[in-house]
Amino acid sequence: MSTLTRRSLREHLLKLLYLRDFHTADELDEQFDLYISCYTDLSGESDEAGSIRERYDSIVSKLSEIDSLIERSARGWKFNRIGKTELNILRIAIYEMKYDESVPESVAINEAVEITKQYGSDDSSYGFVNGILGTLSEKNK
Repeated sequence: MSTLTRRSLREHLLKLLYLRDFHTADELDEQFDLYISCYTDLSGESDEAGSIRERYDSIVSKLSEIDSLIERSARGWKFNRIGKTELNILRIAIYEMKYDESVPESVAINEAVEITKQYGSDDSSYGFVNGILGTLSEKNK
């Protein structure tokens, strides 16, 4: 029996949101199921897969609002030029900052920066993610 940590939840969400960028809407349910079945630590753990699905669906339902926030905050960057990995990390963190009261804003930002250091497209992308999230932080308003 595996235990789904908040970090592993975020990493699974990152991978699923990334998959979403490369598949049509009709394929997404099948892709989700395929993804879950490929992770032996999740297959058979319906509660954990359900938690991932619930959070994934919640983020997707807010994507237009989240993307609008990213677009306004990414001064000097065209939205379509933001790397897919960094974009999806931002989406998860902004969802947590704006819609999940159980996650402190500072934790959402720190986790996003750490995940970007691990998965980001280059060694400086974590600075970009940190800058966008810092701009959106309630402390800066």
